[in-house]
Amino acid sequence: MNQRIRASVLIGFGMLLGLLAPYAWGAVASQAQSSCQSFPQTGHQICGRFLQYWQQHGGLAQQGYPLSEEFVETSALNGKPYTVQYFERAVFELHPENAPPYDVLLSQLGTFQGRANYPQGFPPGGGVPPYYNDQTSPANTLKSFHNGITRKEYERAYGYYQGAPNPDPSLAPPYNQWVQGYSTTAASIVAYNPNYREDPGAGNVYAAVRAAVRSLHTNGAQQLFSGCYIMHRVAVGVSPNPDDLLWHISRATVVEAPVNTPIDSILAQSCNP
Repeated sequence: MNQRIRASVLIGFGMLLGLLAPYAWGAVASQAQSSCQSFPQTGHQICGRFLQYWQQHGGLAQQGYPLSEEFVETSALNGKPYTVQYFERAVFELHPENAPPYDVLLSQLGTFQGRANYPQGFPPGGGVPPYYNDQTSPANTLKSFHNGITRKEYERAYGYYQGAPNPDPSLAPPYNQWVQGYSTTAASIVAYNPNYREDPGAGNVYAAVRAAVRSLHTNGAQQLFSGCYIMHRVAVGVSPNPDDLLWHISRATVVEAPVNTPIDSILAQSCNP
């Protein structure tokens, strides 16, 4: 390599380092620090500035164990690379361009989760839950169904039934009659047992989800229901229609329970397809 080419390469590399110095290259400075604490529980360690921040801000009780080593991650918020480290309850982000104590910031997990779960944002006033629609799993579909009822978006909620807008009568009554059944419902709050299983077979996938539903009424009354929801979607590769991969309510058995019944006791009950 002649001197002119070598000089150009060095200048270009130096410019790249200059651009990244406030962000990703903080990893080099942090890792160079000798102070580290190892955690055999997860097989990772915390070093340097992250260790100092961890110790000064609640340590294990508040932040949890480290789930990773330091590494460079490009932020989805601004497209810039930062040195980060993942913990059980937080993500540390190194900002050497800031003066301490603001050189370590917590990743905006609330922003990420809010954007992922509630793409339409949060309502400006209280009392109305944000819009939620996710049919990529049985549980999320069930949450979406009750979110639609609570927000009085009845057409959307009814659409989670398999066969809608004309589901089998054994699954749900005709739409207008079904809506009338929620005329005094102020909120429909669902809890579910996450230990359900997805069972594939004959081009279909089913999941039986045990749930407890608390209905709050406009007059202040409450009702509690014990439910077994059979969720369904088409198996991957069976249909060219991507909507067939979305989960729907295929069958449901819902019975009223005493309002003071512990939720855990309802969720512990079996629920089979």
